[in-house]
Amino acid sequence: MAGLEANALIKGVIRINQRNYREAYINSPDKDQDIMIEGMRNRNRALERDEVAVRLNPRPEWKVRDTFIFGVEACVVYIFEKVHPRVGVGFLKPLPDQNKNFALLSPRDSRIPRIRIPIAKCPANFLTEADKYKDVMFLARIEDWQDVRYAVGDIIEEIGTCGDLKSETMALLLENDIEFSPYDIELYQYFPRSPFQIPEEEIQSRCDLRDECIFTIDPLTARDLDDAVSCKELDNGNFKIGVHISDVSYFLKEGTPLDQAVAKKATTTYLVSSVFHMLPKEMCLMCSLLPGDDKLAFSVFWEISPEAEIVSHYFTRSVIRSCAQLAYEHTQIMLENPDKEWGEGELPQIYGKYTPKDLSRVMNHMNRLAVIMREKRFESGALRIEQPKLQFMLESGSGLPLEYSVYANKECHRLIEEFMLLANMTVAKQLSTDFPELAFLRCHPSPHQFVMEELQKSLEQRGIFLDIKSAGALQASMSRYAGDDFVSRARMMVLNNLCAKPMAQAKYFCAKFKDVEEEFWHYALNVPLYTHFTSPIRRYADVMVHRLLCSCLGYSPKPNWNPEYVQTIAANCNRQKYQAKRAGEQSNELYLAVYIGLHGPLVEEAVVTDVKDFSFDVIVCSTGQVQRIYTNNLPFPNRVTCRTEDKKVIAQEIEWLPTDEIPFGTLQVVEIFSIVTVELFRSSASLKVETHLLRPSRSGLFLA
Repeated sequence: MAGLEANALIKGVIRINQRNYREAYINSPDKDQDIMIEGMRNRNRALERDEVAVRLNPRPEWKVRDTFIFGVEACVVYIFEKVHPRVGVGFLKPLPDQNKNFALLSPRDSRIPRIRIPIAKCPANFLTEADKYKDVMFLARIEDWQDVRYAVGDIIEEIGTCGDLKSETMALLLENDIEFSPYDIELYQYFPRSPFQIPEEEIQSRCDLRDECIFTIDPLTARDLDDAVSCKELDNGNFKIGVHISDVSYFLKEGTPLDQAVAKKATTTYLVSSVFHMLPKEMCLMCSLLPGDDKLAFSVFWEISPEAEIVSHYFTRSVIRSCAQLAYEHTQIMLENPDKEWGEGELPQIYGKYTPKDLSRVMNHMNRLAVIMREKRFESGALRIEQPKLQFMLESGSGLPLEYSVYANKECHRLIEEFMLLANMTVAKQLSTDFPELAFLRCHPSPHQFVMEELQKSLEQRGIFLDIKSAGALQASMSRYAGDDFVSRARMMVLNNLCAKPMAQAKYFCAKFKDVEEEFWHYALNVPLYTHFTSPIRRYADVMVHRLLCSCLGYSPKPNWNPEYVQTIAANCNRQKYQAKRAGEQSNELYLAVYIGLHGPLVEEAVVTDVKDFSFDVIVCSTGQVQRIYTNNLPFPNRVTCRTEDKKVIAQEIEWLPTDEIPFGTLQVVEIFSIVTVELFRSSASLKVETHLLRPSRSGLFLA
């Protein structure tokens, strides 16, 4: 566009405030404060994550904001790519003006416009029995959008009743545009059928590792086993470490109708109660590195010194036979008790000539190296922001949640993580060297500088001093506030949450479309090149990387790809990865609401992460979930006043007045890092968690 070339327009990805759809933003190109797009008219029909061009509004139209004098404002003038799928889940109701030609669908996501639905597209009895549908969810597609207030669309399907677990799960899949239908049976002709036996000529063309001590380490219930590891002591005192990744590209032939369908899906979606595989289920089993079976793999080997210095590396296509399918739980026990005598049935079956002691010895060698590698990574400037992740135990018959826990990142997880990171970085360097224009890579841009600076200033007022000049500096300064006691853990929850907000999303890209070295950089890992190679069963990005690596090593001709094709694949992988992640998070929230409905309400400790005029946000310490508490409808008699600084609310003072049951008053100061007691309960109207502040027996604690 001429306006972009003349710097009259600014290109960006639009983000819409989930709690106030009238506020949208794009990043400023100079990494200063966000550019604000206020109101539906200025948004000009753009939806969440669309790529747009905006024109700055005249400066006199900019409004005063809370945290800075003038907020830069703009309007959307062009939509380059409609990333949002233009579908929404909502409720159908008659129009307020009693118009008999249309009904109105109000989406649950307020960022989507209300949609006028022609009566002919509605249920046949809707006009006469509208009340029958007041709790029924429908999926609608936007077909036209002339009036910024209302779009026009069609009903795609009736989903089910709000509050029903099955219907709510279906709704979140549809809202996130997740393709969950099984593959058409005619696509099965494009890969071998089970039982599959590796042709002898294929075995002869590969490195035969079937007698090596190779095994997998995964979650207890995992079935998609992408990766296996091995470790052998060398005569010179060094170690030969192997990472072995399922060779999905052998089975998924490029350019077939099946390959095109898989590329469109791009990722596996994990919900609490179900998995929607990227590959056909039969192909998943064929590729999965299950123990005792011959499997095709892509292997990376390194010679590594006892000080974790890499001496050399090489790649090879291989055939392996995993000797064991270990869970993280088994691995952790081996690390904590290397000499444990394992009883019958305590471990999964071990195939071949190896024993539990062999596996434990290998595991502990690898872990000693992994610990050193991790220390070196963080010393050289890596950053890790911990984000709590819920996991549920479900009742086998009903599928309802019996209990929940926050996923624990233990030594066994970190062991595998280090070698997977090393494999991905090693492959990225190879691709960049051999295919400087076609390399399929993954970058992580630096965080939003203005927001980081504002966060730094805000935390300094609370006695928390962050160094934001680099990822490593941020990691080092955050680690000063870590500890094992409850107060320290709560404080770190807040710091991780606040520091995650300015972070950019990591993205796949084609090397041709990045101009400078900085744009290739992975901020959090603090490395110049990175990609994804280790999970081809569940990520199409990794399949692309495998195909390029095959060509690098002379196993196949150079792909007949142009950079535009690679960038299109990368963009779709980014989009589908985001949607799948969002669906997984919503599934967790859904099951937490179901759990609380069955076993609650729950009384929990929470830590304050943000304070506003009439509300504040907390992180519930037992779940890691962020919840909003409104102070304009608190139970018990009270008076609430706000304390401000530079026109920004920094605290709420809640004066709990005496009652007949509690004859004394209490002053509670709510500010960032305050510990509060909250009650979690399931909303009566939907499968959502609501949170109330409970009256304290004394003034709230302060962490900093």
